[in-house]
This record gives sequence, structure tokens and C-alpha cells, in this order.
Amino acid sequence: MKNKMIEKRRANFFASRIGNNCRIFARGNFFIFEFALKIFALAFFCAMIFSCAKNSPQASQDDFLYPEYFQLENGLSVFVKEDHKVPLAYIEIAVRAGGVTQRSDNVGIFHLYEHMMFKGNSLYPNSTAVQKAIADMGIDDWNGTTGEHCVNYFFTVPSAQLENGMRFWNAAIREPLLDEAEFEDEKKVVVSEISAKLNSPGTILGNFFRKNFFPAAPWQLDPSGSVETVQNATLSELKSMKEKYYVPNNAALFVGGDVDVEQVKILAQEIFGDWKKSDFDFASECAIQDDAPFSETKFFVMSDEQISPQIAQVSIYFRGADADFDRASTYALDAFTSYINLPQSDFVKKLSSDQDLRILSDDYVGGGYSTKRRTSTVSFYAVMSDAESAIASRTKKFYSMISDEIIENYVRTKKIVPKKDFKKILQSQKDGKIISAERAEKVLAEARYWWTVCDAEYYFTYDENFQKVKNADIARALEKYIQGKNAFVCVSVNPEIYKAQKSDFDEQGFEEVKK
Repeated sequence: MKNKMIEKRRANFFASRIGNNCRIFARGNFFIFEFALKIFALAFFCAMIFSCAKNSPQASQDDFLYPEYFQLENGLSVFVKEDHKVPLAYIEIAVRAGGVTQRSDNVGIFHLYEHMMFKGNSLYPNSTAVQKAIADMGIDDWNGTTGEHCVNYFFTVPSAQLENGMRFWNAAIREPLLDEAEFEDEKKVVVSEISAKLNSPGTILGNFFRKNFFPAAPWQLDPSGSVETVQNATLSELKSMKEKYYVPNNAALFVGGDVDVEQVKILAQEIFGDWKKSDFDFASECAIQDDAPFSETKFFVMSDEQISPQIAQVSIYFRGADADFDRASTYALDAFTSYINLPQSDFVKKLSSDQDLRILSDDYVGGGYSTKRRTSTVSFYAVMSDAESAIASRTKKFYSMISDEIIENYVRTKKIVPKKDFKKILQSQKDGKIISAERAEKVLAEARYWWTVCDAEYYFTYDENFQKVKNADIARALEKYIQGKNAFVCVSVNPEIYKAQKSDFDEQGFEEVKK
């Protein structure tokens, strides 16, 4: 859903297939925790009602870029972004769950439960009543998603329907009916969704990558689920899952648009305040994945008919800094991958100018860093022309140039990001954040993403920490995660190319990616 790369024209083809470095929205990581202080009397009144978690610096001229944040006493996090341009209110409820809370025997149960959220609750007795309530509120776009770190539900209502919208999601998330007949029907829908993708190159490659790169628990990176576990799921399993994960101290409410922060605070307390918290520890559900899944670098080849016979798509993956264990390195790796995606970077120039590699242009080489709790990766990619010519050896050279030359030089000299380029990166991040601030739901989507994969503090203090990054910090991160480490290297080619060069791939030690 969102990538740690600055948005640019170049495409990370392999990453888009396995879904590991992509986001629904551009990551950017453009965040800092700054609030405008409320007048004393109002702040005092709110403090009597809420347990507000605001460890923020003084207000600044950039406060319009960020939402307000507070917590109810039961632990529910609430983010509010005012935007009065049009009389609409965006409402989203999210739970830390999904892929990272799955076990090998219940893969897909969170996806299935997401579907059941629209099948009736304590306010609306069946799916027909739910649909009527949505229509009556004037909603034309609503949905829910199940991701690796989060299950979320959202819609936009006329601002006059704010309270009704908040009450709708409160009933849906806390008091679903979980009707047996609806449950059996919805299992068929989810199975159909899963089955439709099983034979796609992207699914095959993604499953292969997860199984090999995260062998401890590959299922925690696959929120869609498996046909078998969904077919065998029971309502008692769903109810037990709900009681464990759908608790306020594991959830967050996001409200934005033509709303008033103080009104949202009052409504949040009134509607969600009696939701009982638990002692649930989300982090304990996340598996600790291998930092070094391979004893040596592994080379793979994927035959994909969607790729033109004229090109080859190459990607290299290393394990990255996990947010649960090494946050300092997340900023350094962000700075590094932001830099290597600049067209003027020495990384791009060195690789794109190499005549043996035959990279299409500066726009088709770069890298990315995907911050996650325990499954972070650092990637490098290129699109090469003349795929019919010695692509196996050229893939190996691409890996060698990065691992044995470029990274080695960066670590040794600590001369990585020039000051002028770091300033450009900072400005680009700021510009991107200003553009996102045009719509409240974009700001809240970024807040929700970081709340799920890290926490609110990481989101609000990001800019402050990113600006402190030095080349020595980047060198330490590269030494820790890339220099001398083993990687997952994959080249994707058209089936005609693979057939013609199969013997060469075999001789050079490439393993074919199969279903």
C-alpha cells in the first residue's frame, strides 16, 4: 500500500507483484507531532473526560498538516482532522489485526470476519437493513479491507450525519449479529476471491517469496487467507477472535472533514466510552521472523507471460530494520532509499550507465525500504532491455555491483547522501505532505497506516527524527542490514525467454519459481 520511496515514475515491478513494498497511498513518512494548544478552560474540561495522550512539541505553522490525537480512558485512539471545504465527514474504525495475528491453522479468518461486518448488528438486524441505513445516510462509497497489520472499515457521510455514522460503526464493530446463514454465504464469497487469484503470477510469486524469505510464519504476510481454512471456519472461531482482538485498546477511530474536534471528542466518549478494554498485547501475536533466512544469496527466475519478451525485471530483497526492534535504523534506511531514487544520485548513474546491464533508463532503477513491525525489507530493482541476451549473468552482475561495490563503498567512506540532496528529500517530503493535506481522509489514512505498523508516537515525531539522520547513521544501517548479508534475487521474464535460456539459468544456479 505505500512505499518508503519518494513517488516517481519508475516502477518497482516485482514489489508490486508480491505486495511487500507497496501501499494504497504513498508513504513519504512526512510526519511530526505538533498541536495547537487549546484555551485553558476548554483543555481542562476535556481532560476531565478523556485520557489525552499528547506528548507534543509547541504548535507551529505546520499544524494544518496533522490531525488532533487523543485517547479515551478505555484506550481507544482517536485521530481528528478538520477540513471545512465541503460538508462531508470521513469516518473510519481500524483494529490492529489481519495477517500478523494469524496462525497457520486460521489463515483468512480476519478476512472472513471483515465481510461479516456488513451483515447485520445490534442496530440493523440483517444485511438489507444495513444497506438501507447506509443509503439513508447518503453514503455512496463504503468498504472494509484486511491487510497485513490492520482490518479497517470506512465511509464518508454528509457532515450532518456524523453522529449516525459513528453509531453505525460502533454497532458494526462491537455488536455484529454473525448470522449462521449469512456466514455460510459469505464463506463462498471469500473463497471465490481467494481462488480467483491463486493462478496469477503475482500470487504465485508472492507466496513463493513469503515462504522462502519469512519461513518462520509466512502466513502472517498473507491477509487474504486460504480456501481450506475459510471453508472450515466456524462462527465460534469468529466470536472468539472478536472478543480477543476487537477491543478499544487495540483499535482506533479516524474522523475528518467538516467536523469539530470538540464535538468528536464528546461523541467518541458518549458512543465508544463504555467499550470495555482488555489486557490484550498485540505485539505478542506477531511472530519473530528470521533476520537471516538464507545461508547464502539465492537466485530465482519467474516465467511470466505478462512481461514483454524484450525486457527483464530484476529485484533484490534484503531484510530491513523492524519497527518493533530498531526504530533508529528505520529513519536511516528511509533517507538512503529516498536518495537512491533521485535521478541525480550516484547510485542511479553508476547502474544505469553500465553497458552490460542495459537498464532502460534512469527511471527504471532504484530501491525501496518497507517499514513494518517484524517483516521489513530493503529492495533494489531494475528493468533491463535485451532480455534474450545473457540475462542470468546480467542479473548476477546487478546484484554484485550493488552488494560488493556500491554498498561496500558507502559503508567504507560514509559518503552517501550529499547535503544538497538531503535538503531536496526533506522538501519533497514536505511538499507531498502539503498535497495530502488537501483532503482529510488522506491525512487520516497516513495516520492509520503508521498507527498500525508502529504507533502514534512514531507517526507524529517522524520528521523530527528523520531530520537528525547523518551519513554515519546510514552507513551503520547499511552495514547492519545489507553489507555481507544474503539476499533474495529474482528475475522475471517472458516464458519464451525462459525457455530459450533455461540451460543458462540452470548452470548459473537459478531456481525456477513455481506454484
